[in-house]
Amino acid sequence: MALKFSDIFNTNDININNAKLEEVFNKTKDMAETVGKKSAEHLEISRKRIECIDAKAKLAKLFEKYGELQYNISIGEEVDSAELDSLVLRITEIKEKISALTLEIETAKTQFNEAVSTATKKTRDVIQKEFEKMNKVDIQDEEQLDVSEFLEEDE
Repeated sequence: MALKFSDIFNTNDININNAKLEEVFNKTKDMAETVGKKSAEHLEISRKRIECIDAKAKLAKLFEKYGELQYNISIGEEVDSAELDSLVLRITEIKEKISALTLEIETAKTQFNEAVSTATKKTRDVIQKEFEKMNKVDIQDEEQLDVSEFLEEDE
């Protein structure tokens, strides 16, 4: 459903219903919808960042526990080697998870930025071309008007 400029701005009493202006308005609206969809993608990136921060906090606690066990070993206390091995395994898993999340975040950010940049450039180019066409038409109309005025004066 194509919206009309007059529908949005309630300009029925003013004659602004220019087809080119309507087209530019619709392209701008399409761009806004695209940006809205991209905002959802950006929200997903933020969710991944939070997940990554949470994993780093867990990793810090695991390192703290591992350090405590290592300290206990160094002062001669007996430590369950299975617990130490379990900590090493969990630390390794969380470090891999953080690496994977970081890569996903960077990839998603790059794709997001490229998509928004491309969509913005396309919309800007279309709008610029439409305004250039509108200006050419206006200039041509004025030139024709000027020429007709000169023709009337000569007669």
